[in-house]
Amino acid sequence: MFQYVLWHDIISYPFPFTRRDKLSRMATYPSILKYSPFSSLVEPSFWHKLAQLKLDVDRLDETERKIWGMYHMTPVPNRVSRFILDCTAFNSDFNQPLNTMGAYGALLNKNTIESFKSTDKMALLKEHGMKMVESIKSGEALMNPALLTRFLLLTFSDLKKYRFYHWFAFPAFSVPNANINIVSPPKKLTDVFTKHQLQALYEKYFTIPEWTQKVAFICEVNELTTKCYSLTEVKTLFSKSNNAKVNEIYLVISDPSTLPQNPGWTPRNILHMLAYHCPDICQQHIRVICLRLSCQTQDASSDQSLLFEVVLPYVNLNDDEFVESLQWVGWERHPNGKMVPRTTDLSEEMDPSRLAESSVDLNLKLMKWRLAPKLDLDIIKNTSCLLLGSGTLGCAVARTLLGWGVRTITLVDNGRVSYSNPVRQSLFIHTDCINGGRPKAEAAADALRAIFPGVKARGVQLTIPMPGHVVGESMYAEAARRVEILEKLVEDHDVVFLLMDSRESRWLPTLLAAIHKKITICSALGFDTYLIMRHGVLPKMDSDVDNDSAGTTSEKSSNLGCYFCNDVTAPGNSQVDRTLDQQCTVTRPGLSFVAAGLAVELMVSLLQHPLKAQAPPACESDAESGPLSIVPHSIRGFLSQFTQILPASPRFGNCIACSEQVLNEYSEHGFKFLLKVFNDPKYLEDVAGLTELHEQTEEAEILMWSDDSEIE
Repeated sequence: MFQYVLWHDIISYPFPFTRRDKLSRMATYPSILKYSPFSSLVEPSFWHKLAQLKLDVDRLDETERKIWGMYHMTPVPNRVSRFILDCTAFNSDFNQPLNTMGAYGALLNKNTIESFKSTDKMALLKEHGMKMVESIKSGEALMNPALLTRFLLLTFSDLKKYRFYHWFAFPAFSVPNANINIVSPPKKLTDVFTKHQLQALYEKYFTIPEWTQKVAFICEVNELTTKCYSLTEVKTLFSKSNNAKVNEIYLVISDPSTLPQNPGWTPRNILHMLAYHCPDICQQHIRVICLRLSCQTQDASSDQSLLFEVVLPYVNLNDDEFVESLQWVGWERHPNGKMVPRTTDLSEEMDPSRLAESSVDLNLKLMKWRLAPKLDLDIIKNTSCLLLGSGTLGCAVARTLLGWGVRTITLVDNGRVSYSNPVRQSLFIHTDCINGGRPKAEAAADALRAIFPGVKARGVQLTIPMPGHVVGESMYAEAARRVEILEKLVEDHDVVFLLMDSRESRWLPTLLAAIHKKITICSALGFDTYLIMRHGVLPKMDSDVDNDSAGTTSEKSSNLGCYFCNDVTAPGNSQVDRTLDQQCTVTRPGLSFVAAGLAVELMVSLLQHPLKAQAPPACESDAESGPLSIVPHSIRGFLSQFTQILPASPRFGNCIACSEQVLNEYSEHGFKFLLKVFNDPKYLEDVAGLTELHEQTEEAEILMWSDDSEIE
């Protein structure tokens, strides 16, 4: 028994053709029938598809997946029996290419390399081999002999490095101390059959409708006719009562082998099935045709098929002790001859940009698998973000957006990179400061693409018109152009981030975002304090809000205030008469990263909420959390005490940016309205109703003072 296993190990290794041919010539008859093992070839398309399924479907699930393999039926001299996998392996049905045969397979993809290594390979081989034994006993394999050419693929996918560890097994069993013997040298089929008989066999083969029946079937060949039968007729055709025709009955097996003396791997289990179902013919000579197709599929002149005469051992699969004693083989050897798995590294073959993109997605999907199964990554990936301001906050927000997989980022700024910027603004380096400095927005966009080539980053150098910043008559056209560009940017993006230095620069974007009903995230910094706020967004139409959640919930979210809702004066020119420390944003260095991270996380939490932009503030008792967290209206942090609060404020009816009267005035008069605001901020107070409100307040104070005087 030990000698048999040792010999199998030798013949299973794909020696060069001359060496294998030498081994065959050394054989004496009768001798043990030896088989040419499969040599696996996995196309890159298979690994790409496996990676996609691992990320999007299987995730942490290690359940076996059914796959298809195939082997060629056209032998090429000096080549091994190729067993091929490509992306079609995951199809629901096998689509048979020309001159190929399919194979049922099972894919077991492990989550860790340790699990891959520690898997009991022999137990796994036996487990899948026993499935073939059961199909033999039940007769299912007679109806579908392809069940006996099963394969197993054990894998581990390192998707961070795009390296795949894999090991093929082609389960086969042998009976201890009772081998299948070949009694004479194999013969070429062209030396046994006439050209007419061989041509008839080909024609019958190609008329078999199901590929599964072509794996193995029975053929009756005589001088007059050629007939083909399903293996379900094997008991009748090989019975003792049919001895008169025994020399005309052949077992035909589709053979992928290229060796002139040895069949491929497929006959092995099929011959044992024949021995089980026809015990009467065991120890008798059985004729086996190993059919090998020529390049011209129906041309018999160049046929390389072989005829073997074999003697089968007794196979009693109904005896539990006999079944338990079966020896299982089939794990494929590494090309170096050792029994070890193989490694496929696709990192160098892949486009680095695509590799980076898949790695970014991997980090997020790992988060989804384990911690946030309801996380909708696609909505984040497909959200386009407009960052107004490319300085300390803008750089930090852009980097955090990359971490969340956002693919479309547009940065707007009118400044240039100065020497003081790179240490605080993470997208700039020293060379960006030379020769007057590069435009901040363009430099930041280039840096984003350098970090992650898959991002669609764009830089726009633009000065935003502001209240109190007088626009002379000669500048009307230029100011109108800037407003048009800004409005188009707001309209084309899903989320607007207000990340500028001054209060007045936030006014026009706030107005435009309210007009176009865009999600707006505003962030502002003090020395050791920060504010992050989402502006309230009115629903575009009734269908934007779930019916079950409409009503009071949407009213609360729609009534949330904007950055200007707590102001009772219009913004003016804050750049006039400022000292050096007032001209710069002087903050504690870590503050911008904290505020930027919170701003992006607020956006992501809002996108994940069932109501999206209409999500109520977290401070409401009936507010529903999303898959990640609560969704506050605003976050105010105090770094001096390392604390933060989550206040919510309602929309102000006289807001200078989002009140109905201001929005209507812009909708009706457009740039003419804006021009008046730029040149005279007090006009904005008149439109918003603040002037009237101030007058009413003064009258109330005078009246209150008068009443108090009378009391005294």
